[in-house]
Amino acid sequence: MINYFKLCFFSTCLCLFTSTMAAENDDLTSVVIVTGPYPPAINEADEDKGYVSRLVADAFALEGIKVSFIFVPWARGLRMVRLGHEACIMYYGKTPGRVKSFIFSEPLFEEEWLFFHLRSTDVKWQKLTDLSRYIIGATLSYTYSEEFHKLADEKELSVHWVARDKQNWQLLMSGRIDLFPSVKTGWHQLRNLYSEAAIKQVTTHPKPLKSQLNYLLCSKDHPNAEYFRDKFNQGFTKLKKLRSISYYIPDSNGETWPIESN
Repeated sequence: MINYFKLCFFSTCLCLFTSTMAAENDDLTSVVIVTGPYPPAINEADEDKGYVSRLVADAFALEGIKVSFIFVPWARGLRMVRLGHEACIMYYGKTPGRVKSFIFSEPLFEEEWLFFHLRSTDVKWQKLTDLSRYIIGATLSYTYSEEFHKLADEKELSVHWVARDKQNWQLLMSGRIDLFPSVKTGWHQLRNLYSEAAIKQVTTHPKPLKSQLNYLLCSKDHPNAEYFRDKFNQGFTKLKKLRSISYYIPDSNGETWPIESN
């Protein structure tokens, strides 16, 4: 009987010790952010890792949290964070599927998606089905619009999916696709691939495919995800009072910090 109680006492102490050690080792002063290449907004080659990365790091820093970034392919990164291997990933728009797996920060930036095309291609459209006569390039894991994905799935639009933006720019410049939806950073990507003379062949249609708010996403399966989301939001609120959006995007043309409409 004495040995039994000794064993129970030892087991209880061990559990308490283990729990205490786990709590002490649960570092809430640093966070790993998973991301992928999206230059110049997110760029592993830059010292600050791009202006989106700088904003996220600055917001966390105001709450005393140090940020490190892991660069992986986009689809792999989503899976890593969805499974709770890391707490956060940036930077994505909201979709019904992502809302099931992630909690979202306050919106970081708003981006307008435009159709890039060669000047030699006459593009006219008012509704998406008007684009059925064109071959459209698209990049896997990107959020275009619910209607765009629906029409692509139903073969109402001729969409050619590839893994990376670079492939779509090559297809566009060679005339193998007619349209490629991208944001303002698309011009940066083109300049890294082609000469200014070649880029003069390219233009954008003025009608946007959509405007999209992008967020820091935190995993519902990571124990500290909600803590880091709340800390980011608190730091971001402070940051927006200190700096304008032009501090991060010099060519923002007077844009203001985005507000999510309910």
